[in-house]
Amino acid sequence: MKDNGIKISGLSLELNGKRILRDISFDVAPGEFFCVIGSNGAGKSTLLKCVAGIMGGYKGEISVCGRNVSGLSARDRSRLVAYVPQGFPNDIPYTVRDFLELSRYPWRGVASGADDEREITEAMDITGVTAFSGRRLSSLSGGERQKVMIASAIAQGTDAILMDEPTTYLDYARQMETMDMMSRINSLRGVSMMIVTHDINLAAELSGTVAAMSAGRADWVGPPSVLFDTARLAEIFGVPFRKYVADGPGERRILAPERSVL
Repeated sequence: MKDNGIKISGLSLELNGKRILRDISFDVAPGEFFCVIGSNGAGKSTLLKCVAGIMGGYKGEISVCGRNVSGLSARDRSRLVAYVPQGFPNDIPYTVRDFLELSRYPWRGVASGADDEREITEAMDITGVTAFSGRRLSSLSGGERQKVMIASAIAQGTDAILMDEPTTYLDYARQMETMDMMSRINSLRGVSMMIVTHDINLAAELSGTVAAMSAGRADWVGPPSVLFDTARLAEIFGVPFRKYVADGPGERRILAPERSVL
């Protein structure tokens, strides 16, 4: 397997005199589906922006595909890693197709027009946006725009994809679609995927490894089975959790916060 992993070593970041990230070290294995969980303000999104090269000024080292991201130009970095942010502006004056064509910019002068067409077509097929490729982004629903953002990341043709809360603001049906889509991308493309999420059931079901963050630290990194240690979840999120077994064939465990009885 090609070295498309992500390595983070001794990552610390201070902004305006406040420590945001504190000595974080872990690896995302090549081709792995890796989830980062934690409460609000834990530093998850900031961590992802550092890996994407959007945020600098940190101490430590981050490498993607064996290359130190801090030493790369924006264009070279964009050939290695794609970033899907949380939220998406609805006033971008492009059609879906035009927007996906923009995602091929890092390869301009390197890839052929046939390569661009293949990547865009496959990205639209995987994410199911082909039917509205001629529509303007401003006319799409929130779920449709999220699909386009993910399609853009696929069309970018990178070996690693970062996503910040990809199921936020989506209804349950769209959440399930997005989860299935991310799983397909991971298996079809063999890309390394690093996902920030509040959805611990998504992390338990799809990830190969989970990192749990609080107060800017990676408190523990391990297999998703660790999530079913409800005492650890309570430490991370500050509320008690319970395990449930879903009805139906086979056993599917579900995690949910436990309400106090007043």
